[in-house]
Amino acid sequence: MKKIGFIGLGTMGLPIATNMITAGYDLFIRDLSRAPVEILVEKGATECSSGKEVAEQSEVVFIIVPNDKNVEDALFGECGLSEGLKAGSSVIDMSTIDLIRSREFAERLRLIGVNFLDAPVSGGPSGAVAATLSIMVGGDEAVFDSIKEVLQSIGKSVIYCGPCGLGLAAKMANNLIASAQMVAISEALCLAIKAGICPDALYEVLKTATANSTILNMKVPAYLKNNYDPGFKLALMCKDLNIITNVAKRLGTPTLVGSLVEQVYNMCKEEHGEKDSGAVSLFYQEQANVSFKSKINS
Repeated sequence: MKKIGFIGLGTMGLPIATNMITAGYDLFIRDLSRAPVEILVEKGATECSSGKEVAEQSEVVFIIVPNDKNVEDALFGECGLSEGLKAGSSVIDMSTIDLIRSREFAERLRLIGVNFLDAPVSGGPSGAVAATLSIMVGGDEAVFDSIKEVLQSIGKSVIYCGPCGLGLAAKMANNLIASAQMVAISEALCLAIKAGICPDALYEVLKTATANSTILNMKVPAYLKNNYDPGFKLALMCKDLNIITNVAKRLGTPTLVGSLVEQVYNMCKEEHGEKDSGAVSLFYQEQANVSFKSKINS
């Protein structure tokens, strides 16, 4: 497999597509923004005028866009992928969307003989650049096996999760845990710092205690630097939490923590939506009138 289509060249899509080119794949690309298209064309990609043309040129097509409406438009909109996809070809959707909608898309493509995998990713822009993403995949296992080598060119961990939708189920679990941790960390830091401990000393304690975690070590150093530049935007985490709670209602599973975390994030969205998802901590700092900023050399 050499010819790959790619739809969606945003913060995640551009570095992922770049790594595919580096790995030797021929890319046929489509995006509404000119800048990433020009970057990839310079690296050897071929620009297409529509999703239909992308599909006509490709053996497998990757999509990574913000929401399920964008995925549906890319697949079934005017001059969309479905108009050019050949029977036996595959679509790999790396977007984080409602798993029930994803299953609907898979069924619509199955009826025209096209394979569909949901393959959301974790690791953020830095993981996309370094090709160290965690990729969780749902769909037909034989199709997964056929494109696994491509996925390994962009990710460090590539795990088959089961039938269609279960890659997204894994991603929902990941994002619920990560967002809940960011709220809990913000709340805990706020409490201890308000009591009088230096933020730097508090972090030294937490990173060597049972509270240590990947999220703690990813976010607190940024808090100490007062850095909320977006990796994964807070507004997108709000979108994911909305998906999580809606799917949970339809599946009949409790989301006591998830619903509360969703409320906290929604309170932050208007003011901090374009900042990093860790900017939920700013809500706590503002409410308690404290700062998580480092006291060393400040």
